[in-house]
Amino acid sequence: MPQHGLATALVLALATFAPMAAQARTQDPALLDLSLDELLKVNVSAASFTTTSLRDAAASVTVFERRELERMGFRHLHEVLNYVPGAYTSRIATTGLENRTVLRGNPGTAGGGLLAIDGQRVNTMQSVRAWGVVRNFPLAMVERVEIIRGPGGARFGGGPSDEVVNVVTRRGHAAAAAVSAEGGHAAQAMVGAERDGWRLDVRAADTRDRSPDYEGVFDRFGRVSRSAEDGRTRTAILDVGRGRHGVQVFHHESDIEGYYGLNGSINRGDESLLKATWWRYGGSVDIGDWRVDGFASAFRQRYALSAVLAPGPAAPFSAGDFRQRGLLTHRNTAYGLTAQRTVGAHTLTFGGETMEGEATQANLQSNYTLGPVFVPLGGFRDTGLRFVAPGAHDRMTAVFVEDDWRITDEHRVVLGARYDRYAQSGSATSPRVAWVWTPGERASYKLMVQDAFFAPTLGQLFLQNNPVIAGAPDLRPTKVRTTEFMARYQFERVLLTGVVYHRDATDGFVVVPLNGITATTVNAAKQHTEGAEASLIWTPSPQWRLRLTGSRIFADRYTLPPMIAEAPPGRFVSHDTASLALSWTPSAQWDATLGAHARSREGFQAEANDPRAMLQLNWRPDDALRVWLHVDNLFNGRGSDVDVGGGLGVDRDGRIVRTLPLPGREAMLGVEWRWR
Repeated sequence: MPQHGLATALVLALATFAPMAAQARTQDPALLDLSLDELLKVNVSAASFTTTSLRDAAASVTVFERRELERMGFRHLHEVLNYVPGAYTSRIATTGLENRTVLRGNPGTAGGGLLAIDGQRVNTMQSVRAWGVVRNFPLAMVERVEIIRGPGGARFGGGPSDEVVNVVTRRGHAAAAAVSAEGGHAAQAMVGAERDGWRLDVRAADTRDRSPDYEGVFDRFGRVSRSAEDGRTRTAILDVGRGRHGVQVFHHESDIEGYYGLNGSINRGDESLLKATWWRYGGSVDIGDWRVDGFASAFRQRYALSAVLAPGPAAPFSAGDFRQRGLLTHRNTAYGLTAQRTVGAHTLTFGGETMEGEATQANLQSNYTLGPVFVPLGGFRDTGLRFVAPGAHDRMTAVFVEDDWRITDEHRVVLGARYDRYAQSGSATSPRVAWVWTPGERASYKLMVQDAFFAPTLGQLFLQNNPVIAGAPDLRPTKVRTTEFMARYQFERVLLTGVVYHRDATDGFVVVPLNGITATTVNAAKQHTEGAEASLIWTPSPQWRLRLTGSRIFADRYTLPPMIAEAPPGRFVSHDTASLALSWTPSAQWDATLGAHARSREGFQAEANDPRAMLQLNWRPDDALRVWLHVDNLFNGRGSDVDVGGGLGVDRDGRIVRTLPLPGREAMLGVEWRWR
């Protein structure tokens, strides 16, 4: 079957497969992690200000619980998104730090959409992306992942407008270690304690990934690479609190030694470095019939990203390359207050928050002297230039309201609105209405209409001294309206979910030329998207579970200016996606999962990717010990990612190379020990 029809066939197959699967006999679900009933009762906290079950959540939500994450062998957060209906991730080659997440055909959700850790957003004003956190966040310290396919509503406000990923971190006592066949390794430890009402949890992870070799990759100077990517990630989380008050400190480092620099040049031995430190206080008090929640947070990020401006006179990969490096430090602070009260059938929420971001350091360094003649300096030195304008900052102030109205046991309506004002780019109002109908325990139907927006970043507004792109201080927020309908039905052993949606975006960001060399960003794009998503979970027996997803975009229309500096956005996305996960649990000690995900060809790809298959084996001799084996790209399939930046290099025939080959087969063996 041609791959472009794979997802369509799967969507149709799910609709016909369900009655057949419903014939399965009821059996004891003791060996399953969660029954279908229990899965639908899992609490979801990211869909609104009110924690509800997955069945009642007023959003299109996909949830992966701890045991399912282990069963599928996911190690990093971005891997989960490939098994979410309508979503997939691809590698951004230019920094090595991040992945691009495409959801519902929108290539603008770069870097994983809006990321929240324990309900608090991590994205900052510097970039729409949560930089390397999405790609490299270790799932071994995660209890649950909630993915909202659609805007974040009143709770999260402006940001990437099509996806919210909420990570609920794990507590308890555990230690784990793993090693890969390519020389990578990972280690993690978690400890916690409670005494006299106080609680303390500490989690730390250290990971080193080394991918299999890439072959025949051209850089922008026509050089060819045979190189393996080497990256190291360190993550630590500290939680301390008492009662309904607590402080969380999060630290994350990513150090990637890749061969692609910022402008698609081979740069082996150089690195892309990210350091992020975030702290947050959260507390809650009761004032009469009101519950009042407040938070204060501070986030500091530091980047060091390099690029080759011109090849040196020596051989490729030598230290003679003429390079530039940008050092960027960004600070982000936020404060918020929320008041909630239940009055009869209404749960009312009022609140507000403010956020301020500032680029405190934006130094441009070089290993050569500026001028008509390149003179090597032997190391990086400051050029005296900033690549982000001095004083670059923005402030957001927002107020919001939500009414969660339980009309009857079967009918629930959520009404909400949020008003955001940005000092640099103006204001936007985001209303939302959602109706949830649950006629009994088996069926649920949801209709949701909501507006959203995302404001331009400090980078888009204030970039300077960049020969490729310049800042645009007059940018306005991009506005999005999403309408979707969800139907979910539970048979005896089958959970079937279908979604249809349409999405309209105005004032989208488009890169247009300023002169023959430099470009800038303008509000010029309109997009209309229509699509469908389907998922099926089938447990024919206590030993088996099948999860299928499929999606198809039926309409994807762009309105763009006559002359643009980038290719049409539709050429950077796949319009069909599909995934499969088949789990077998022959006993309480053993389980195995075979998974695969696939997507149709993107516009710049010569051919569609092979399905990416994985195998996970888990052995649990007792409740404390787990030994596992994970094989990624099980069949050593070929594939590539498309570079959104417009071109990675030029091949020997002078053609622009827009694709990055994906790595081959990779295996990892690990062990985890838990104690009380």
